[in-house]
Amino acid sequence: YFFIVFVVVLIGDSGVGKTNFLTRYAWDQFTHESRTTIGIDFACRDVQHESKKIKLQVWDTAGQERFRVLAHL
Repeated sequence: YFFIVFVVVLIGDSGVGKTNFLTRYAWDQFTHESRTTIGIDFACRDVQHESKKIKLQVWDTAGQERFRVLAHL
């Protein structure tokens, strides 16, 4: 298979819902008691758009200042 790959990086303060967004999109789940992300977590999902196969990688960063550097990449 040939995939077009897109990487989406979720960046924001702690506790704003980055992990809940990731779990809802990737696995269609939601929990009110989510765990704190340590470092970076990610999930992949394959989608199809206009006969193109797309692999979407969603990266969930910890809400720490040291991960803000990813916003400039």
